Amino acid sequence: MSLSDVSGTQISSHWQTDGRVRIYIAPNCKTSADRIELSSGTRLADMRETADLDHGFAYEEGARLPREPWRRPTKEEIQSLTVAEVPSDMATSVAVVSLPDAPHNASLEIMRGFAKSHEANLLQALRTICELGEPVQCIGPSSHPADLKTVTINHSIALYNGLHVDNWDQAGLHSRHLATNRICFNIGQDDRYFLFLPISLMGITSLLAREMGPHWEASKRYTVIGRQFMELYPDVPIIRCRLAPGEAYIAPTENLVHDGSSVGQRNGDKAFTVRGHIRLL
Repeated sequence: MSLSDVSGTQISSHWQTDGRVRIYIAPNCKTSADRIELSSGTRLADMRETADLDHGFAYEEGARLPREPWRRPTKEEIQSLTVAEVPSDMATSVAVVSLPDAPHNASLEIMRGFAKSHEANLLQALRTICELGEPVQCIGPSSHPADLKTVTINHSIALYNGLHVDNWDQAGLHSRHLATNRICFNIGQDDRYFLFLPISLMGITSLLAREMGPHWEASKRYTVIGRQFMELYPDVPIIRCRLAPGEAYIAPTENLVHDGSSVGQRNGDKAFTVRGHIRLL
């Protein structure tokens, strides 16, 4: 199902209004025809994917994943998904950015060999492209195996959780637009992907409440709300945004069904994350 097809479904009015998530790509990022791709929808992780405990890559029950094949968007879909101006509402925006050329290599080396003593220098470099509103939390580096459909683990049960919603802030459902967002750099040697459903969690909740009727109650685990939406609308595509080494995404991961992906990598996935109320300059 294409984005134009989606506009003909029951979600058409919401898709076109406040719940829609747009993508901004900074001018100094590498341009590429395959920067953005769309999945064929979403699917439930199958029995093999939820039972592969021997290799440590098993998904939790109920996890949902992008459904292949991926495809490039049409010209109309690109116009629908992207914006040319720096977004003002970061609660419904995904931005792809890169540090300016001068401090670029030095900042990446700090990220790769991160030490707390270098944190101030790194944050100073980030402030050349964005405002890091308080509270700022430098989560630091993370690594994942190569060639995974999604990379995030539910550490409480040691299983991959698939497309999900973050809950660092533990904000109420109707305050998600006020939660912190994140900037996450690709500090590895290979391209990595940021995956997301292009409707905000608050938008999804509003839509489900209308669709399911007055007796529907939103789950207190917000990832489950996203799964309910994807089950009801399995043909709505996931957006896959490619990030070259040295590039980063800024995204409202507390208000967005999302994950990272290391599909196609050879050298393993490495990322560096800072959280805050981050806004592009």
